[in-house]
Amino acid sequence: MTVLPNILLASDFSKGSTLALKRAASLALDLNIRLELLHVVEDSLLDHFFPPQQKAREKSRLAEAALRRLREEAEREIPAGVAYHCRVETGKAFLAIILTARRVQASLIVVAAHGRHSLRDLFIGTTAEKVVRKADLPVLVVKNAPRAPYRRVLAPTDFSAAAGNALATALTLAPDAQIDPLHVYTLWGGGYLASPTIRDAAQERYQKEMRTRVSSSMADWLRGIETGDRRIRKHIRQGRPGALIPKVAKELAVDLVAMGTTGRSGLSHVLLGSVAEHALWQVPCDLLTVRAAGFRFELP
Repeated sequence: MTVLPNILLASDFSKGSTLALKRAASLALDLNIRLELLHVVEDSLLDHFFPPQQKAREKSRLAEAALRRLREEAEREIPAGVAYHCRVETGKAFLAIILTARRVQASLIVVAAHGRHSLRDLFIGTTAEKVVRKADLPVLVVKNAPRAPYRRVLAPTDFSAAAGNALATALTLAPDAQIDPLHVYTLWGGGYLASPTIRDAAQERYQKEMRTRVSSSMADWLRGIETGDRRIRKHIRQGRPGALIPKVAKELAVDLVAMGTTGRSGLSHVLLGSVAEHALWQVPCDLLTVRAAGFRFELP
C-alpha cells in the first residue's frame, strides 16, 4: 500500500479551498499524517498594482496578512489531533505549489476545483489544471464537501503503471471504500463491422472476444496491486473513455475517481491528455490523478 508521509493543501481562501481543506484535514486525521497549508501571493498582481519601489514592502505586508488568515482558517477547520504548519510563498501559484510540495517532501497535493470563469482560464487553464498537468506527485482535486470518508472509488484503467499507481494511492486514501475498476475499449473497426455487409453474429462474436481479452488483462493488472480483501466490482464498457468515465461515475454514485495521467497513449508530457482533462471538468465527484513512477517535470 502507498505510504503518505504528509499532505500539502493549497488554499486561495475561496469557498472551494475551504472544502479542500476540510477533505485534507479529514484525510490527515484518518491516516495520522501531517498537513502542510500553503497560500501563494501572486507576483503578477504585485507587478500590476505597485511600482517597483513599493513591491517589496507590499509583498511582505500581503504575505503577513495571508499567513494570519491561513492560520485562522486552520484553527477553525482542522480537528484536534492533526499536526499542521502554515506557510505563504510568492510567485506563480501553480509553480509555487509544486516546488513547495517537493521542498516539504509532500506525498499528495490537495487543491480545489474551480470552474473556468474567463477566456484566460479557457485557453491557459486554472491553477488546478496546471498543477495536475505539471506535478510529479499525486493530486487530489476536491469538488464536493466531505461528508464522510470516501466510500466508493471508480478506477479507470488502461492497465498501465500510472493507472496502477492511481489505484494504489486510492487504496490508501480510502481504506474502507469499494473499488470499481473500469476499462473502456473502442472497437477500431466499429464503423466497418456495423455496416450491412457484416452479419450480426460476427459483431457479437467480435464483441465477446474483445470482452474476454479485456477481462483477462484486467485480472492480470489487478494481481499486480495489493488490494487485500477489498470489495472490487469490475466494469468493462465499449465507447469513448472521455465520455463514459463521467457517465459511469454518476451511475455508480462514486465519491472519488482515481486516474493515471500518463498511460499507454504516448501523449506529450506538456499536456495532461484528453481523457483525464475531460474527466477533470466532467466527473461529478473528487478526482485523484497520479503519474507513473519516475515521472518528473523540469520546472522553471
